[in-house]
Amino acid sequence: MRAWMVTKDRLTESAALEARLVEAGEPEPAPGQAVVEVRHAAVNFSELRLMGRLPVGTVLGYDAAGVVVRAAIDGTGPAAGARVAAFGAGAWAERVAFDTDALAVVPDGVDLATAAALPMAGITALRSLRAAGAGPGSRVLVTGASGAVGRLAVQLAARAGAYVVASVGSPGRARHVPHGEPHGTA
Repeated sequence: MRAWMVTKDRLTESAALEARLVEAGEPEPAPGQAVVEVRHAAVNFSELRLMGRLPVGTVLGYDAAGVVVRAAIDGTGPAAGARVAAFGAGAWAERVAFDTDALAVVPDGVDLATAAALPMAGITALRSLRAAGAGPGSRVLVTGASGAVGRLAVQLAARAGAYVVASVGSPGRARHVPHGEPHGTA
């Protein structure tokens, strides 16, 4: 099995972090974990910022989508063969043991490449809106609405029945805000 792993620590060995696709051991799932064969993985901005702080041997990535090849031994989570989106450390490997509560079944008709881009940004947007109490009749200001989290927050808040105003850093970024979702864009 192969994985994208940190192979050189920029803080101690050179001016640049190094990561390579290397041979790695097969995942050993604990109870409450399923093994997913990763078909697609996504890159998040926060991962790029963290790379220089990760120790040698760290498998990179957090967002992935694929197929469950080994269901959790305790019966939790999706069955073997299920198409899933996954969130968890080490997602840039061919196979990963993910916590079953970090897996979501991908509906038919949604391709796995699209599903791989959703976990980190989607969870962040959803948790933020829930913490703010966004729902029917509420008013929501989404700052950074042209970014991944912001774009999802605008859509989720609008679908929850909130009055949504989207804020972006420049007029050019307004084109990235989902059309027709916010009541106004600033």
